[in-house]
Amino acid sequence: MAIKRKDHKGRILRKGEQQRENRTYMYRWTNSEGRRECIYANSLDELRKKEDEIIKEISLGVSRTLITLNEQIEIYLMTKRNLANSTKENYNYYYRHSVKDSRIGKMKVIDIRKSDILLFYHDLEEKGYSAGTLKILHKIIFPALQLACDDNIIVKNPANGCMKEYSEDMEKKYALTFEEEKEFLDRIKARPRMSRYYPMYAIMLYAGLRISELVGLTWDDVDMYKKEININHQVQYRMFNGKVQYYANETKTNAGKRIIPMTNDMYQMFLEQRKEWFKIDRDLDFEVDGYKNFVFISHLTGRCMSHNSIRRMMRTIVSMNQEREIQLPDLSPHILRHTCCCRLAESGCDIKVLQYIMGHTDIRTTMRVYNHVDVGRIKREMDKLEQLHQNTPIYTPIVQNYM
Repeated sequence: MAIKRKDHKGRILRKGEQQRENRTYMYRWTNSEGRRECIYANSLDELRKKEDEIIKEISLGVSRTLITLNEQIEIYLMTKRNLANSTKENYNYYYRHSVKDSRIGKMKVIDIRKSDILLFYHDLEEKGYSAGTLKILHKIIFPALQLACDDNIIVKNPANGCMKEYSEDMEKKYALTFEEEKEFLDRIKARPRMSRYYPMYAIMLYAGLRISELVGLTWDDVDMYKKEININHQVQYRMFNGKVQYYANETKTNAGKRIIPMTNDMYQMFLEQRKEWFKIDRDLDFEVDGYKNFVFISHLTGRCMSHNSIRRMMRTIVSMNQEREIQLPDLSPHILRHTCCCRLAESGCDIKVLQYIMGHTDIRTTMRVYNHVDVGRIKREMDKLEQLHQNTPIYTPIVQNYM
């Protein structure tokens, strides 16, 4: 009869369990690939909880591997053949910038718990990451771990439900008021070295372009005769092929390819930009993946504007609050795009037309802007109602003379 092994407390150990000399515990088993594996724990109760998980995984056909989250994300990104190149590069950028060197990125997939992911998102939020950025990271982490589930590496996805606390309400989206819009453009005019970029910011505001679409715009894309802007590509400036550089690719989505008719204000701004363009000592040899003759050129480099320069000037404009009566909120290129979208919605623009102009793939994105309501918009609509009443022949003022 075989002697049953016991720990130092006299408890009978199961098959595969063992107490070590330092009184910690170990469990050995053979995985589905025939390899011997082991886990460790400080107590027998802790060991058996882990052991029960392993037994459950084996019964479900789950194969425990030593793959890390970084490796799992890289596998996931390689499998996504239907992602637009721009989206894939965007995901790669956020992965390298925020996940790759993090503790969770180096953790084994089988060891990651929901609390690990929640703490990772919390730490990023504490560092100033926006809810929008966290949503992008979640779009990388969640499907990567779901692929691990589908491959029977883990039983359930620990990222499931981790974005519930980061709702869209946390990401402050607002449009400039008419007063703020005028103040923004007036401040650009007021700065001599910045005023040369007035047409660029005005066009961004009037046309609602994404910053990468604006930077990539060439004169071949601008038809001054037909008064049309052809958006057919974008230019990014970030890490690509191992170094930070400009690179061109398709628009963010297929819906991003569009032709935007110019308003008279846009047309005038392009005329002004053409005048500024001829004043610049341009780098005639500069091109990005075959694109050249960029509309918006840096006066310092003679090359197309960089995204960082555009954002940096906007921060400078906001920093003028201390010397101006009208105060501006924090500004970004996306706020200008959002403002344009809201203006079109307020004007009564057909929602399908608005979706086309903004290059939205999902009409729900457009609807969120179309249904955006603030005090300024409410007041303007009430003013319209009052004007309608005043212009109606049968209208009788409610105010009476109580004597």
